[in-house]
Amino acid sequence: MSIYVCKGCGHVAFNEAPAKCPVCGAPKSSFERKDNIFVESAEKSKEGAVKHIPSIKVNKVCGLVPENDCIDIIVRIGETLHPMTPEHYIQFIDCYVDHEYRARTYLTPQTNPAVIFHLKNTEGKVQIVESCNLHGLWKAEADL
Repeated sequence: MSIYVCKGCGHVAFNEAPAKCPVCGAPKSSFERKDNIFVESAEKSKEGAVKHIPSIKVNKVCGLVPENDCIDIIVRIGETLHPMTPEHYIQFIDCYVDHEYRARTYLTPQTNPAVIFHLKNTEGKVQIVESCNLHGLWKAEADL
């Protein structure tokens, strides 16, 4: 699978670069092909498996919008919670379904590295990509 990363905002596109970045609006020319980006990030951090890999929990019944076909995607960064200090923190967490972008949540050092995405999709696979300011991009996926 080809992986493209936006030089402007760090958005990851799978298979091909979009005509326009869905996060920052940058043109296709702003995307750089980086098929090994997740491997490179793992090489930067020996603690990657416990502090960077997103943990995903899928709740089939949405706690916020149960009247629609909504599911909750609960994400926590790290089996051992990732630090959130001004020097070392998670910048954003992106959500994809079947490798198609759905949403981004930005984080600051004043928050915990955890989010909930409320999705209309009820089938497929969800991919979560997170960006650590020191150790790059990390990914995990789960069945919906």
